[in-house]
Amino acid sequence: MDVILCHQTVDFDALGSAIGLSRLKQGAKIVLTGGAHPAVKKFLALYRDEFDFMELRSITPEAIATIYIVDTQKSDRLGAAAEWFSLPNIQGIEVYDHHVDATSDIAVTKIHTEAVGAITTYITELLQDQDISLTPFEATAMELGIHVDTGSLTFEQTTPRDARAIAW
Repeated sequence: MDVILCHQTVDFDALGSAIGLSRLKQGAKIVLTGGAHPAVKKFLALYRDEFDFMELRSITPEAIATIYIVDTQKSDRLGAAAEWFSLPNIQGIEVYDHHVDATSDIAVTKIHTEAVGAITTYITELLQDQDISLTPFEATAMELGIHVDTGSLTFEQTTPRDARAIAW
């Protein structure tokens, strides 16, 4: 089993990038590690059933092969799921993050850091490259991830890539 981890108190960028990554990594289960921002809670209250989420307590750690992490490089932001990193069955740990100045404290096998306003932007580009289409619910969650992390494309770290990702 492969899992996609969102940081605790999940925000829209973590949620949107995890949803997009789940389309790229077919069969990977999105695990919410605990808590959500208020707006994300409201969104999930309406649309949770549209996505393939698993609760942390429902995971059998010994069954995990690969761990994908979105929107963070820090193990302390992943709660109890960080304990999985040292399991002998783990074949790989990949991080997707847009915090390019951060230093990872996770022993990753691959790291994808992109200087964009939201990591959902990079995931969107990967989906485009593979010609993977989204459901309206997936597209909405991903667009919210970019909008929120870029201040609707007004924050200083916003790039033209973010605008193109929203347009797609």
